[in-house]
Amino acid sequence: MRILFLAHRLPYPPTKGDKIRSFWELRHLAAHHEVDLFCFYDDAEDENSLQAVREFCTNLYAEKISWTRSRFQALVALLRGDAFTPAYFYSRTMSSQVKQALRSRSYDLIFVFCSSMVQYVPRGVLIPRILDMVDVDSDKWAQYESAGQTAVPWVWRVEAQRLAEVENQAVEEFSATLVCTEAEAAVLQRNRPSSKVFVLENELNTDHFDREKVEVPTDVASWQPYIIFTGTMDYLPNVDAVTFFCAEVFPRLKKTVPNVQFVIAGRNPVPAVRRLAEDSSVHVTGSTPDMRPYLKGALVAVAPLRIARGVQNKILEALAMGLPVAASRKAASALPSVLQSHLLVEDDPQRLANALAQLCLQPAKQFQTEARLMLAERLSHRFLSARFDAIISAALHGEVDKLPSTLVDINAAGVTLQASLLDRGR
Repeated sequence: MRILFLAHRLPYPPTKGDKIRSFWELRHLAAHHEVDLFCFYDDAEDENSLQAVREFCTNLYAEKISWTRSRFQALVALLRGDAFTPAYFYSRTMSSQVKQALRSRSYDLIFVFCSSMVQYVPRGVLIPRILDMVDVDSDKWAQYESAGQTAVPWVWRVEAQRLAEVENQAVEEFSATLVCTEAEAAVLQRNRPSSKVFVLENELNTDHFDREKVEVPTDVASWQPYIIFTGTMDYLPNVDAVTFFCAEVFPRLKKTVPNVQFVIAGRNPVPAVRRLAEDSSVHVTGSTPDMRPYLKGALVAVAPLRIARGVQNKILEALAMGLPVAASRKAASALPSVLQSHLLVEDDPQRLANALAQLCLQPAKQFQTEARLMLAERLSHRFLSARFDAIISAALHGEVDKLPSTLVDINAAGVTLQASLLDRGR
């Protein structure tokens, strides 16, 4: 099968949420099919990874995003009355390249990663199309407005409304739409009820996130005892989370546990995050080649996100490493209910500080093996690839209505569907 794969960012290296997911999908599809990848990239690390990605593609077209053009286009779209998110990712050259590929190659499937790339799929094309929306971005912008994350909150409100229209239209036109959590599916269904919305969770390799396979370096151990937050630190929800924690929770915690430290581990820390390290008990690592040693050395992982979209890989990875995890209600709500019971869920700064103090003063002697086993089964490659294949098979044959949208038994339904198609000689 020939697949046209469109992505708003190069799916490599798989070092953060969206890239982990898009690379998993690309690798899985490339193992059995011919895949032509068309995508953007925006930094030197991505550019250096182009050759590595070619291993998974029959053809690759990767275009560098113009810093000035993308922002100018977004501004023009805002003033013109259009959603600025797709405009940011519009390129006449990309459009021409995709159209040429559609004319010259006989594709069996178009796979689109992120709603911003829907604009490159011509209206009325007869090829089956699957959109992995991942998160409902319009809801993210609405949360930005609620959190007051700009001097002009109306910008987020308007973008939320305009982008929701783009998302709803895509759900209607595409053969199937994927999101990463049941919470995201509920948001999307609230905006536009559809039987074509499916949950595909992110894979987590629990063999990799095994605390017994790593050691804590001496320099990291020197920070102990510490609490950890992990994530890409130029992403606004993460910046807001650590800023809130340092201002409202950490000082209260230190009154009870004076020697506790706070480690912020993740790439691209913005100046606001770096300034937090002016407190000698706060450590900002910047990019790390391997997050596991930092997780192993920690007493507790925190995810106090006040703006949360999609699944929080930081929570899943910490659980897989056996750490207690304290999370906000918004961050926890993205997880399956069976996993939420393994979290300390608290939004109030004082109550959160009190609970963290107890965990610091009485560290867990046994690691969370039950949560780890649950993650190993539910988020395994075997489980998720069966679900992914079932959705693709149903979309190819116009039979998505035979699949459950969010339930675990989509796997069984997929096996039944694929067997019936085989029997009918399709």
